[in-house]
Amino acid sequence: MEENPFLNADIDPQTVMGDPSSAASTPSQDAPIPTWSWIKFALVGFALMLFYIYNSHHANKAIRNKEKLTKELKELHSERISLESQTTNASKQSELSKRLEGSGLKEITTPPIKLTKPHEQD
Repeated sequence: MEENPFLNADIDPQTVMGDPSSAASTPSQDAPIPTWSWIKFALVGFALMLFYIYNSHHANKAIRNKEKLTKELKELHSERISLESQTTNASKQSELSKRLEGSGLKEITTPPIKLTKPHEQD
């Protein structure tokens, strides 16, 4: 005949029945976290830090490049305006006549004559 486990005072009823809510009954719950899970956690954290640092440096480099290109664009824009004004000024009739004085060419004082071809009759 089997002995009733509940009559024995040394045996805990939760242990005999296998109650999962008892923390003391399962030794796996009290076990420390394995070293491998800490290593995985550290590697993921390290990878995220490296990505953050790379992203920060990449963004700063892009900002510096943008500022450099903006400065160069402003310089080229001012140079273009300067060249346009020089070209406009140099192509004026008075400026052309001043430059051509020494070569013997003179400014036309009489208006040009329009040549027309007489109409042929059929």
